[in-house]
Amino acid sequence: MSVLQGYGGIAKERPFERVAERGVSAGLVASAILGLFAMVASATYLGRGFFTPMYHAAFIVDPQTMGVAIGKAGAGETFYFAREAFLFGMIIHILVGGALGAVFAVLARAIRLHGVRAIAGGLVYGLAVMALMSLVVLPQVAAMSGAGTPISHMADQVGWPTFVAYFAVFGLALGSWVYLRPQDIGQAARRVRH
Repeated sequence: MSVLQGYGGIAKERPFERVAERGVSAGLVASAILGLFAMVASATYLGRGFFTPMYHAAFIVDPQTMGVAIGKAGAGETFYFAREAFLFGMIIHILVGGALGAVFAVLARAIRLHGVRAIAGGLVYGLAVMALMSLVVLPQVAAMSGAGTPISHMADQVGWPTFVAYFAVFGLALGSWVYLRPQDIGQAARRVRH
C-alpha cells in the first residue's frame, strides 16, 4: 500500500504528477550541468568570460552587463561578476530547465524509454528543444521583451557548434537520469551486474 493511500484514501497517488515532479528535479540538475558547461566554454575557447552565459539569459532585463563582461574578458578579466544579472540569468536558466525536464519525463514514460535508448532519447530531445528554442521561443521572447538580436539569435552569438553542444549536454544529462533511475518514470529499476 502506498503511503498516500494509507490516509483513508483521501489522497490518491498520481503517477503522472510524480513523474513530472521527478522530471523537474532532473531538469534542474541537467540545466546546472548545461550551465557549467556553458560557463567553461565561454571562459575558455569562446573568450567571452565565465559568467557571461548567465548575463546572456538576463539580457531581457539587463542589456548592459553581457557587453561589459565580454569587453572585460577581452581585456583579460575572465571572471567579471555582476550579482543581480547573474542571479536573474541563473534563475531563468534553471526554471526553464526544470520545465523541460518535466516534459522529458512525461514523454520518456509515454514512449517507455529505458536502457541505452534513454540516453539516445535524451540526446534527440535536447536537440529538438534546441530547434524549438532557436526557431520559436527565443525569437518570441526577444520580440515581447524588446531584447532583439542577442536573444533572438542567441545561437549566432555564441556560435552554432557551441549552442548545439549546450543542448546535447542537457539532453544527455536527462537521458542518463532515465538510464540510471528508470523507476523515476515508472519503469522497472535497473539491474546492476556485479
